[in-house]
Amino acid sequence: MSNLPEKLDEILGEKMYKREDRKLVQDAFTRLGVNPSSTFIDFYTQYEGPFWEENQPFELLDVIDEENNVETYTNISRQEHDFPNKYLVLSEMTANAVLVLDTDTDKVYKVNFEGGDEKLLKGELRESWSSFFEFLKAYFNC
Repeated sequence: MSNLPEKLDEILGEKMYKREDRKLVQDAFTRLGVNPSSTFIDFYTQYEGPFWEENQPFELLDVIDEENNVETYTNISRQEHDFPNKYLVLSEMTANAVLVLDTDTDKVYKVNFEGGDEKLLKGELRESWSSFFEFLKAYFNC
C-alpha cells in the first residue's frame, strides 16, 4: 500500500518525473539532519521535480536536483532566519512567502517573512495542511 495519493502516479507519470537515484535523496536527508514522514520520503524517492501546478502559487522544489532545491533553501533559511533543523523549505519564495514542512509533525505551513516566520519559530503559526499527504492532495488536486 502506498503512502501517496492514489492518482499521483497518473499526474506525475511522465518519465521526466521518475527518480533515477533514490540514494541521493536519503543522503540529502542525512546531511539536513531530518527524518521526515514516510509519505515525504516516498514522494521524493519516487518523483523528481521541480513541480509546478497551475492551481498553486508555489513551485514545489526537488530535494536535490537543480541549483534551487529543498536542501539549498533549507540551509539558507537555517543560516539567515535561524530555522531549526526540523524545518524543510519546500518552495522558492513567492510573494515573500515559502512552503515549510515541519518534519517532527509532518505539518506544512505557508510562511511569509513579514511576521509569519517569527510565528512559526514561536509555534504560533497555524498549519496550512495537517500533513504532507494532505498537502500533496491539495497541491496536485488529487
